[in-house]
Amino acid sequence: MADNVTAPAIGLAFATDEVAGVHWPYAKLAFGGDGSAVVLADADGARLPVALPAVATTTRAYDWPAGQRLTTAGAAAVRSTAIAAAEVLLHASARGFVAVGDAAVVASVGAGSIPMEAGEKFHLRLTSGQHVSFIRDGAADASLTVMPVAP
Repeated sequence: MADNVTAPAIGLAFATDEVAGVHWPYAKLAFGGDGSAVVLADADGARLPVALPAVATTTRAYDWPAGQRLTTAGAAAVRSTAIAAAEVLLHASARGFVAVGDAAVVASVGAGSIPMEAGEKFHLRLTSGQHVSFIRDGAADASLTVMPVAP
């Protein structure tokens, strides 16, 4: 059976595609308000309008004066003072492990702490008032910079 058909009574041919014995009409797409139509084409003003979501244009603000640098002296973990922020940027000078918690939190090498590679930076959400603990994973002393992110 041919793809195109002729409309009865008026003898006008129109394009279709036959799929499983059923004719599906081909149609051109258009858009526009009531009483108007813009036929879609690959040209300015004739492409299908698409509404894109708003993109945030703000950047993070870092609270430099409230930042802390935790430096190990030997194999023991070091701990920050209470952090008054809901998010921090962490930056490790050498491979180590980080833990977050109350005033007694202690990072350990391995399970239960977050591993960080030398030079790694990442943002961490925490509860305001929590502490960050850092322990090196190697023979040389290391440091962790803890930078609060302003809301």
